[in-house]
Amino acid sequence: MKPNSQAPSPNRRTPPRLADRLLEWFVAPHRLEALQGDLHEEFAYQVERVGFQRARWHYWRDVLGFMRPWAMKRGQSEYPNPTNTDMIQNYLKIAWRSLTRHRSFTSLNVLGLSVGVAAALLLFMTVRYELSFDTFHTESDRIYRVVREQILASGDKEVTPGNPLPMAAALKTDIAQFEAVVPVFGTLDPQVTVLGSDPNATKATTKFLEDDEGMLVGPEFFRLFNFPWLIGRPDALAQPNVIALSKTFAEKYFGDAQQAVGKFLRINNHTTMRVVGVLADAPPNTSFPMNLMISYATKKADKGERYGFGSFEDWGGTSSNDQIFVRLPRNFPVAAADALLKKFSLKHYDKRVDSDQKTHSLSPLADLHHDNRFDTFTNKVAVVPLQRIWNLAVVGGLLLLMACVNFVNIASALATRRAKEVGVRKVLGSQKSQLVAQFLTETFLMVLASLVLGVALTYVALPLLNTLFAVPADASLYFNADLGLALLGLLVLLTLLSGLYPALVLASFSPLDVFRKQIARGWLRGISVRQSLIVFQFATALVLIISTMINLRQMDYLSRMDTGFSKEGVFNFSLDTEYRTRNATLRNELLRVPGVAAVTFSSDMPSSDSRWQSTFAFKNLSKNEDFIASLKMADGDYFKTYGIRFVAGAPYAVGDTLPKFVVNETLLKKLGVKNPATVIGRNLRLGDVTGPIVGVVKDFHTNSARDGGVPRAGGIQPILLTPSNGFYYAGSVKIRSQNLPQTVERIKAVYARVFPEVAFISRFYDEALNAYYKAEQQMGLLYRVFAGLTIFIACLGLFGLAAFTAEQRTKEIGVRKVLGASVAGIITLLSKDFLKLVLVAILIASPIAWYLMNAWLQDFTYRIDIEWWVFALAGLLAVSIALLTVSFQSIKAALMNPVKSLRSE
Repeated sequence: MKPNSQAPSPNRRTPPRLADRLLEWFVAPHRLEALQGDLHEEFAYQVERVGFQRARWHYWRDVLGFMRPWAMKRGQSEYPNPTNTDMIQNYLKIAWRSLTRHRSFTSLNVLGLSVGVAAALLLFMTVRYELSFDTFHTESDRIYRVVREQILASGDKEVTPGNPLPMAAALKTDIAQFEAVVPVFGTLDPQVTVLGSDPNATKATTKFLEDDEGMLVGPEFFRLFNFPWLIGRPDALAQPNVIALSKTFAEKYFGDAQQAVGKFLRINNHTTMRVVGVLADAPPNTSFPMNLMISYATKKADKGERYGFGSFEDWGGTSSNDQIFVRLPRNFPVAAADALLKKFSLKHYDKRVDSDQKTHSLSPLADLHHDNRFDTFTNKVAVVPLQRIWNLAVVGGLLLLMACVNFVNIASALATRRAKEVGVRKVLGSQKSQLVAQFLTETFLMVLASLVLGVALTYVALPLLNTLFAVPADASLYFNADLGLALLGLLVLLTLLSGLYPALVLASFSPLDVFRKQIARGWLRGISVRQSLIVFQFATALVLIISTMINLRQMDYLSRMDTGFSKEGVFNFSLDTEYRTRNATLRNELLRVPGVAAVTFSSDMPSSDSRWQSTFAFKNLSKNEDFIASLKMADGDYFKTYGIRFVAGAPYAVGDTLPKFVVNETLLKKLGVKNPATVIGRNLRLGDVTGPIVGVVKDFHTNSARDGGVPRAGGIQPILLTPSNGFYYAGSVKIRSQNLPQTVERIKAVYARVFPEVAFISRFYDEALNAYYKAEQQMGLLYRVFAGLTIFIACLGLFGLAAFTAEQRTKEIGVRKVLGASVAGIITLLSKDFLKLVLVAILIASPIAWYLMNAWLQDFTYRIDIEWWVFALAGLLAVSIALLTVSFQSIKAALMNPVKSLRSE
């Protein structure tokens, strides 16, 4: 209350009221009370000394003397408000001093958290990229692919994304509910000859053999999918023998995309195409190869089999390259569409001679990238199952969580060191909220430093994305505004997750307990949260270590497995069927090359991505068997080149053109034939062609050891091999030479002489087979990298806690040494508690790892058994790592001079 706020008593002499009002108006409120009180005391003194009237004049003089700027300066209080800038600066100063005082623990925390953040960011970037495939199309959630399921009479099930050629037109007529029906054919793997402005040029020398390129689409494709055109319009693709190029390929062929339109290309040395447009380069997150877009009208106009096979009137033949995409109306249930397709299937298939059942259904556009039952349009973009993507997200979350666990562990351990600080601050009036804010500020600074360092590490490690997951290592794809917002949210979340628990623990200390020194004893006793977190860290690391060991053993098993054929020294190259009349010349020339042991031409290699399958008849030539066989067209030297062994009969002659067949053991088993020799000479019908079986070969693998949705008997498909010169797309040479590079160069020279029109593309067969298990190899590399990171992060935390424990028990160690304790005894004392936690982690991690890896191995027809010693070895490794980590600090503490450690006592 103001001094003059009370009415003056009649006998009391008061200062001039007008002077007081002037003072109240001018002086800042937070200064008024003290200043006015001092002036009133001075006025009472002057009244006794010089009298009332003169005291009044003195009072006016004093009031006017305080009419200065400093007195007028406004403020809320004489004391700083805890929420103002000064208090925040104070928090930051104290936080910085605390962090630098404990710089070793701060460094451990920042390093561990930054490594965890970098690893998690890399994984989350990968997850985001993989989930973004084909989501950039307008209303992509309404676009579906029509897939077919075929149930054979034997009960085997086959699924394919391929559909008969007349089906697209029938869908447009029969199911009016589909807003769009778009047929697509892909891909061609074409040889492209650049003709320039002259469509009749014969001396063009610029040739390109494109791998997994060349799709056939119509104008409606670009009304369904958002691939923008830079030059030209999609309607131009309504004509036959026209093509649109991506900007990159237009520049590749003609130097300038602007000059490409109107120029000519020759595809596979048989069809001249006019360039009618240039497309913007497709984003990397699409499943469509968009570099060479040939008009679908070209396929319709072609009377042969240059662009797939089958006719637009035949419902029998089906190629997985012929696919159909549809768009559903808004709010139209997929189940309703599937019901319409089921009726459609019954209408068009129920009268067929075959006893199998065919039904169609819709598969979402996103499944092009995630459904591993089907091949993709291009091997440049692998199918990535959703389960694998979520596994990456879980690993990323675990790494980030482990980094936070390290922080919580070390920060909570440091609580005992700061207990007296907390007690003193509480005695001096600090509120719990103020203490929590102070400690959260320290956490914020550490997390901010960790995020900055983590982002820097992420940028440096971006090329690892391409190695681990075959995703583009382009920083512009990931470092954008969305990532900035995510990092800001991560900063807040990590500050709360990592700092709130230690802050609450520190702020909850009782000053009385602090000064009685009861905190340390209570904090270190019993099964604490900190111990549980150590168990969690090592259990996570152990799961990854065990998974890595099992993955490596499975990959080693597959590499040593007997596939039934020889892959060593086999050199493969492509053939152009347009020039098949020269194949005999090529064979003779190659056999003259020193080091070449055998030459064969075929549709594909023994184990390949080929899905050529067909029904056939054997027991009754008028009726097909109730299962399908895998087809391979090959000449007679195929078996010699690949070392495929015969159990009965012999191969057909190299130059045989009459229909003859070689079958494998599995096909005879499914036919119920026990003695292979009994089928030699008996006829077999394949489609409209009938011929004798001349040989039976031992089973060999035609696909990877994964099932991949292909029907098998014991992992091996029934196989039919027959000569057919028109389907020889691959040549193979068996090389037995000490000088492989020189032999390969001679093979290339021979090929160039015989086929000057054709570009040469080749690789050794074992390289192709390695690509089968690329996903598994990437998975193994992923396990190794992130198992190492989890061990590193776990050891950082263990190292910090061991250092803290050794420091807390320095005097105890000194006393024990004075009383005769040995160095080994002290090391055992300090290490045993941590090793107990690692042993608990082993018990927890082992069943989890067994369950996860057993589920993974079920995908393989041929797989290893999970043996007990894998878990024992992983446990021993974890114990050894933990012991080495803890022993460094334990030995350091045990060797310390006890005089030094006890000096302060």
